[in-house]
Amino acid sequence: MFYDNSPVFELKPDAVLKGVRPVAWFDSPTPLRSGWAYGQGYLDGGVQVVDASVGAGKLYLFGPEITFRAQPHGTFKFLFNGIYLAARKGTPATSAASR
Repeated sequence: MFYDNSPVFELKPDAVLKGVRPVAWFDSPTPLRSGWAYGQGYLDGGVQVVDASVGAGKLYLFGPEITFRAQPHGTFKFLFNGIYLAARKGTPATSAASR
């Protein structure tokens, strides 16, 4: 995942009980795999992607810009899985034009 001043989320301890679940997070104080980083220790435990239940639906919250042109291809699965899961629910998309 490419991180460039993207928001990092911090979930409260009772988040899972409220239907909010981390999907992608920084699991160490040195997550860098390649390149250069300064202050990466501040990211330790920070959450990048969140899955939350909202009413009868789902909300996917992304910190990094997953559709940015320089984003690694591996991060597109977050976008496409979100679209796939939304379509799988069988709920038709509605818009002002279709009413």
